[in-house]
Amino acid sequence: MNPYRLSQFSDSQNWIAAGMTPAVASTYLGAIGASLNSPNVVLDLTIPRNYNYQRELLDAPVSDFLAGKISRDEAMVMITQEWETLTNEMGRDSQKAFYRKSLGLDR
Repeated sequence: MNPYRLSQFSDSQNWIAAGMTPAVASTYLGAIGASLNSPNVVLDLTIPRNYNYQRELLDAPVSDFLAGKISRDEAMVMITQEWETLTNEMGRDSQKAFYRKSLGLDR
């Protein structure tokens, strides 16, 4: 589990206790901290059935692409078709509303 609380970045002892060396813990926490402080940070997808989008429908095509079994374009078509099907099943407007709310845009 990646750190997500400020306290998890300030004390590397838990990471060292989990088996990281002090240098690796420092590098690991520094890299994640830098990405979270980036102006280009992207939050986790927090909509209903996000697991389906990110794991079930994304992982297999990406794995096949990385293994050289399919092309980038084939992977993109597969992902797009499956995401569109799930989004339509869940209700596009409903998913948009959940996403906007997760970003704090609809308060």
